[in-house]
Amino acid sequence: MELAPSLSMLRCVVAGLFLFSASAAADEGLTPDQKRMRACNTQAKEKSLKGPERSHFMTHCLEGYDGDGPGLTAHQRKNETCTKRADNRGLEGAERRGFMSDCVKPDRAKERTAQRERTRNCNRRAAGRRLAGEEKKKFVAGCLDGSAAVGG
Repeated sequence: MELAPSLSMLRCVVAGLFLFSASAAADEGLTPDQKRMRACNTQAKEKSLKGPERSHFMTHCLEGYDGDGPGLTAHQRKNETCTKRADNRGLEGAERRGFMSDCVKPDRAKERTAQRERTRNCNRRAAGRRLAGEEKKKFVAGCLDGSAAVGG
């Protein structure tokens, strides 16, 4: 028994062929980079990616990685977390920059920075007193541990 193709089925086939040929013709005029961009955008839309996740995906997709490419570094993850926290608080301008600086830097980095600053200050004070050699070492050590023998 032969089935005659219905008119609606025929329309669907013709429309499908038209769309396929239009898509192929549109791709022919694109550079390889533009084709890659189109493919990556399509993948990002399919994954419903937004914000930093989309940026990360697009960067690695455009570089030719399959999937998301290498994962985010610890610093990048921390930065994203801090950015979300700043956004939730509605911080802007100098207030946001200060918050981000405090949020992103781990406490150990802050302590190392403070220690370096204390050392610099003690060395400046020793230079102001024209100390050298063992006297300078002793002075700086006393200055760093807060020894009263150092003086003002």
